[in-house]
Amino acid sequence: MTAPFFDAHSIVIGTCPDPACRAIHVHLLDQDDCPHAQLTLRCESLEDVISDLRAVRDRIVMGGEKKGLDN
Repeated sequence: MTAPFFDAHSIVIGTCPDPACRAIHVHLLDQDDCPHAQLTLRCESLEDVISDLRAVRDRIVMGGEKKGLDN
């Protein structure tokens, strides 16, 4: 089952209340500041995620539809 598309109004980046959790938590909020989705990024993989985001950004700047981007 695919969830309906959600266009986040804002995000909150923080940590988990569990002291053993070693992840960054990103919450997607609606216009009423209610969370609709959460992304967790392990600290150990953060540099890889940042590298991937930069690569996508560069493809968008260079002309996304010509560089194989889906949208």
